[in-house]
Amino acid sequence: MANQMKGEVDIEACGEQLRLILSFNAIAELEEEAGQTLAEAMAALEAGSVRIMRLILWAAMRDHRPGTTLRQAGAVAADLGPELGPVLGRVISACGFLADLSEQAGEERAAGKSEGSDKA
Repeated sequence: MANQMKGEVDIEACGEQLRLILSFNAIAELEEEAGQTLAEAMAALEAGSVRIMRLILWAAMRDHRPGTTLRQAGAVAADLGPELGPVLGRVISACGFLADLSEQAGEERAAGKSEGSDKA
């Protein structure tokens, strides 16, 4: 059973039970693989980047399945289908500081759009 206090989320995909968590190490691996800061990755996620969706899922799988490859994460993402977005949302929400960062990025983009609309 997932430890919600630790930010763990359980899902079923590809016929298996998987435990996801965006730990500190998982986030560091995400940044390294993406070549982006966490804030940049969250902005790309908000823009709908499939690459970042797969990377977040991959990073979240690695604490409990260290040998997980990007291709395996992609297979899980494909199996989840339309549930991928909600699953990633749950994982991000379970990792409190990531959810705060995502909200901050959205607010900054909204502020930028309203500033730009004043100049039009």
